[in-house]
Amino acid sequence: MNKERHVYYQEPEQAKKMKTAMQLANCTSESDFVRTAIDFYIGYLLQNESLDYLSPVINRSIKNVIGGVEKNISDMLFKLAVETGMATRIVGNSFEISDELLEDLRGYISQMVAENNGVLHLENMRFD
Repeated sequence: MNKERHVYYQEPEQAKKMKTAMQLANCTSESDFVRTAIDFYIGYLLQNESLDYLSPVINRSIKNVIGGVEKNISDMLFKLAVETGMATRIVGNSFEISDELLEDLRGYISQMVAENNGVLHLENMRFD
């Protein structure tokens, strides 16, 4: 690739932001980042080409949001499975349970849920 050298001035605060953003943009140098940013901005200004630049950005943003929601839902489902498993054990044993035993039971059920990928079947529950 044939490149020309250009000199430009930049405010120190903008330079700090650029160095942080370089990692997000997967740029290996400041020159690479500036070229990428200029290409993006030109595409944005020309609007006909902006879809080429905005589509990947939107797609990446949506994937990040969905990934975060998926993790939150998975965490909540795990906790729900643990509590459901505890309730099943308590009802199955039908005896009074102390706070200490409840905490032990939570640990035991958490381990069971983790081993079974969150799938619990009442008929497979052991009531020791």
